[in-house]
Amino acid sequence: MSRRLLAVGLLSAVVGVGACYDLDPFLYSRKRVDHYTLPAEGETPEETVLPEQIEPVELVVDGQVRLGAAYVKATQQPPRAYVLYFHGICCNLNQHISRPKGLANLGYDVLVFDYRGWGTSTDLEPTEPGLLDDSRAALAWLSARAGVPADRIVYYGRSFGSAVATQLAAHVPPAALVLESPFSSVQGLVRDSSNMDLPAGFFAEGSWDTEGRVRSLQGVPLLLLHGTADDFIRPEFSEHLYSVAREPKQLVLVDGADHDTVPQRLGVDYARTLGTFLETTHIHP
Repeated sequence: MSRRLLAVGLLSAVVGVGACYDLDPFLYSRKRVDHYTLPAEGETPEETVLPEQIEPVELVVDGQVRLGAAYVKATQQPPRAYVLYFHGICCNLNQHISRPKGLANLGYDVLVFDYRGWGTSTDLEPTEPGLLDDSRAALAWLSARAGVPADRIVYYGRSFGSAVATQLAAHVPPAALVLESPFSSVQGLVRDSSNMDLPAGFFAEGSWDTEGRVRSLQGVPLLLLHGTADDFIRPEFSEHLYSVAREPKQLVLVDGADHDTVPQRLGVDYARTLGTFLETTHIHP
């Protein structure tokens, strides 16, 4: 089933009778669990690490909200850089640990966390301000753990996580911002719909204005990665974000990659692309 058909099915399940429809259940397609498995073995050697490289973490937000998280350590120490990873709308850390493991195998230490309402995190309704608080707490933990300031940490956001990462970047600029398969804003999704046939009456509590935030960033190197065969969030979103972003910036359209397969389709060029891009930021452990 294509991403487009899946999205239409999900949206059909959440709409009700009336002129307006709530998009939030689609944006926040979360799945709660009592505990994480955090498998060290992945589907490929590139996403397989040693069990001791994965450290379960619990983050605390304002002394009340608790977030499930994992710190995935590179075998080489010190690492090439420290990465704060923001995952997509679906599921929880059990499904999203693969990409951080792949990054760890490329030499990066990575903190990945579940937003409020996902996984084992405190069961609160997600909101844009709430996820900003979650992001700040994750950044504070990583900065303290790594012993480096926020401006020496890379933010990596994938899909919906690109909006969360960019929101934090607008408040606390990182050393670099990597956005994989991003969208421009909630309104951008409604207008364009990424071929998902969203009715014009859809609304969401948050705007997730990645475009506006990207426009406002100054001096933050930006890398955009997007598959040309992505039928969930079309590559035109990354092309548009690239057009409004300030230098330094780089856009990589990955031929034949869909929403999930950007690293796989890039192959060895994935490591080379990230490494070359981050070298321009002069990040040192």
